[in-house]
Amino acid sequence: AVFCAPTHAFARKRALRDEDLVQAEWIVREKGSGTRQTFDRAMQGLLPKLRISLALQHTEAIKGAVEAGLGLGCVSLLALQDAFARGSLKLLRVPHRSFHRQFYFLRHKNAHGSAAIERWVQLCQRLDSAN
Repeated sequence: AVFCAPTHAFARKRALRDEDLVQAEWIVREKGSGTRQTFDRAMQGLLPKLRISLALQHTEAIKGAVEAGLGLGCVSLLALQDAFARGSLKLLRVPHRSFHRQFYFLRHKNAHGSAAIERWVQLCQRLDSAN
């Protein structure tokens, strides 16, 4: 999800266009992280033009920098729910770009999963179907 501080100029926009994305300062995850790979894929065609001012290792650090008004961020929607509920961050719509991320579960065919693992898989599947 792309987000900003509620005081950011883009917070009042209905949806962002590519021109807005290029104009913005960005705070994103470090290269090599799954979140950064998703961001880079979503921004294909714009990457050389983007102004990435900070690349951080922790989601909370990105959220804090964006809350401080340093730019736009992009992290998992689940990691932002509390901040959206508090009103400290604002979700931005970018309808023409896909920030979806695919996860896979791999299990050995002869291994028996514990009840805890089965419960965790069910929780992840429920969260996925809710989004």
